[in-house]
Amino acid sequence: MRIGIVGAGAAGVGLLDALAATGGKPGTITVFDGSSALWRGRPYQPDIEAVRVNAPPMLMSIRAADPEHYQRWLAARTDVAKYRDESLDQILVPRARYGDYLEDTARTAIGVLRRAGWQVSVVNARVTGFARAEHSKDGGAVLYTEDGGQVPVDRAVLSVGNGRPLDHYGLTGAPGYVDEPYPLARTITEIPAAAHVAVIGSGLTAVDIAAALTANGHTGPISFVSRSGTLPFVQKRPVRLELRHLTPETIRAAASDGGLTFAHLVALMRAELADLGEDFDAFAAEILAAESEPPVDRLRRQLAEVDSPGHGPRLLTMAIRVTGPTAWPLLPEADRTLLRHRHFRTVNSISSPMVPHNAKIVLRLLDSGQLRLRTGVTKIEARTGGGFTIADHGAWTADVVVNAVNPPAYTTPAETESLLSALLAAGAVELHASGGLSTDPGTRAPLVHGRPDPTWHVLGNLAADAMFIATNPPGLAAEAQRLAHLLTA
Repeated sequence: MRIGIVGAGAAGVGLLDALAATGGKPGTITVFDGSSALWRGRPYQPDIEAVRVNAPPMLMSIRAADPEHYQRWLAARTDVAKYRDESLDQILVPRARYGDYLEDTARTAIGVLRRAGWQVSVVNARVTGFARAEHSKDGGAVLYTEDGGQVPVDRAVLSVGNGRPLDHYGLTGAPGYVDEPYPLARTITEIPAAAHVAVIGSGLTAVDIAAALTANGHTGPISFVSRSGTLPFVQKRPVRLELRHLTPETIRAAASDGGLTFAHLVALMRAELADLGEDFDAFAAEILAAESEPPVDRLRRQLAEVDSPGHGPRLLTMAIRVTGPTAWPLLPEADRTLLRHRHFRTVNSISSPMVPHNAKIVLRLLDSGQLRLRTGVTKIEARTGGGFTIADHGAWTADVVVNAVNPPAYTTPAETESLLSALLAAGAVELHASGGLSTDPGTRAPLVHGRPDPTWHVLGNLAADAMFIATNPPGLAAEAQRLAHLLTA
């Protein structure tokens, strides 16, 4: 079997690690990625220390069969103790250090595969096109790379991650506009200390930017500019919990026994809380209040409740991360539309809450008046001679604008557009009406007119039945494990 993996980010690492554990008859594996930071993807490339991992170690393993894999990796490094978040009593390292974990995992997996007889090679170039293998009924293709290479494969996996932020206000090229903030070491450190910085968005990326500016000694005003002004939830201190009802196995069983609905998921969550002796209705009221409670009040309250004994938010975060990728494609379209459009901000905030370390920085900036939340933005324009005019409930100016709006779900990375065009032209993939590529739920093979393509598989958020929020490491690891078994069966 000749396997091609297009993309060497977290998804690619998870697949390599799963392939190393799966065994099977040895063949060849070729990994393609044109990035200068292999194995790290966009989020985990080298950056400043203020940019921390936004989840406790127990929720960051890239090995599905071993949830404590990342925790053991951390425990072996005595120099990470200084990154302990005292409120969580957890080590939350800079994202670049988590990138070290991904890189170490990839290199270890490659070593295991080679010792088992696999030929593994890494091509530091983008795949820009492909052609079907001649006289093959069971799949097979030739992948073309930007440097002129041609690599034959029997199966190919598209694991290219998310796209780049969208320039909603047409500011690209304007002096002082930062469209892609990462790595912050390259972008934030160039901003004058006294400049008024307007950050488009108020989610985790905006929080990263505020923390990075603070660490860099920024003294000027900072404004989070968005339609709603909603801030991420604050993480609670982790407690070892086990899902008993909202498990992937239960979800798959429900789907095969007459279908799965959002109401069914709610009932399973109710059962989880009942087992813990907690009131579901009080928990649900708190979650729904996030859409109406003033964001600064909620931030202050949640920081004060980091040690709260209520397990509802903890369980829901775990369920979204662990069970969400399984449940999402099995829900009816009406339920998915409801969650994607009506509750997007709430689901996104609960699935990836900010760590107390950063929440304290944001609250301190808000209380001092250095940071402001500006809602109802309608227009941002570059001014002749420099700076920007921003319209919300009034008109005001900023010196620098940084785009912190993450790309919408199913966005194709610019580096993959030429390959995707070739796939579409060859009839290997088909765009789904709701975004992304149509895929078979069981194999993640692209569907064209309802029939699976014999060569390709899609791993991660480019699949139309992936969740509308970025898939986290445990979710990617679970997908990668299933795909590894398919590829080596």
